[in-house]
Amino acid sequence: MKATEILQKLKEQFAELVAQPTQTPVAMVSATLEDGTVVEVTALEVGGIVTIEGVPAPAGEHKLNDGTILVVGENGAIMEIKPKVEEMPTEEMPPMVEDMGAKFSSLENSTKEKFASYEQKFANYETKFAEYESKLNKATQLIEGLMNLTKTLAETPTGTPDVAVKNNFTETKKKDYSILFS
Repeated sequence: MKATEILQKLKEQFAELVAQPTQTPVAMVSATLEDGTVVEVTALEVGGIVTIEGVPAPAGEHKLNDGTILVVGENGAIMEIKPKVEEMPTEEMPPMVEDMGAKFSSLENSTKEKFASYEQKFANYETKFAEYESKLNKATQLIEGLMNLTKTLAETPTGTPDVAVKNNFTETKKKDYSILFS
């Protein structure tokens, strides 16, 4: 391949890279405002563009027929989408005024009963704890006594050895191993 051919191929590839991308047409979605005005929206999401007869919609809030509110900024750009606010049916709501005194007294009584049972359990635990504490004191005194006895036995001399008692051990000469370690 010649240098001119290589340069020509490089120019073609570079031209493809720099070429302007073709714009794809944006599919517009039609929607109707609450007052009956038809608007077109590029995408019903933040960043979408709202137009009325090809002109960007004015800035502000625009309410759609379904109750959704589009907050439109400059140049018709959607800044925020507020979902439809549903009203609470007033008929199905339970009455707000109830006998709170009766509910409070029943709650107070059940709480007092629970605390009474806990106080009784706590008193039982205090008794058990006192018993364990006395047993522990007795065990500590016993251990201290045994330690004193062991100390006395360890410090008391056993006396002089009896010469008359013979054993099976015989005395041997000690070997000199110092030459091995020098």
